[in-house]
Amino acid sequence: MKRTWAIGINLFVAVMSFAAWLFMVFQASAGGPLTAGGIFSLKFFTTLSNLFNGVVCLVYASRLLCRQAITPRLTSWKLCATAAVGLTFLTVTGFFGPVFGYQTMYLGANFWMHLTLPVLSILSFLLLEPAAEIPFRRTWLALVPMLVYAVGYLGNILIQGVGEWPNRHDFYGFLTWGWPIGIAITCALALATWLLAVLLWSVKRKTAGTRQ
Repeated sequence: MKRTWAIGINLFVAVMSFAAWLFMVFQASAGGPLTAGGIFSLKFFTTLSNLFNGVVCLVYASRLLCRQAITPRLTSWKLCATAAVGLTFLTVTGFFGPVFGYQTMYLGANFWMHLTLPVLSILSFLLLEPAAEIPFRRTWLALVPMLVYAVGYLGNILIQGVGEWPNRHDFYGFLTWGWPIGIAITCALALATWLLAVLLWSVKRKTAGTRQ
């Protein structure tokens, strides 16, 4: 039964990740703050992390449907993708929600990308999905998406400057208080991502044996 639910939820997350992105692409004005139309929708970590998670969920569900073994490599990427969307959920809950208002942050496509899909992914990973055991050192893999994005985000600002609304390159506002604070925020987000991955890894390790 848990295998069936895992397949269903992973397929649902995969489909809705791309559906929510397409909604943002064509209906950006109905998507709330931190949304953009067309190709510009890919400038947000929320969008990229959810699409990445959607691809991993699709691969995972496909292997379960074909009754293929869940490998340590796939489990590592599942942890990485779950932590990435988990970071989106935590950032909105703890930072952007109070700034912009939770009602607007869960509007349109953001309802799926900021709340529903991350929560479903975390619950499915912890409670339903069979997984191969992976060593603790692989929790560092969860930093890859966030750090790659941070390099691109800050690098673009270095090249083009902070900019002014509505064409502000620092659209997350991390450099509002200057580069030192912006870098500190980036480091804090990296730490939060890794700690979330460690928490997911720890809980999964304790419960996986009863489900495999």
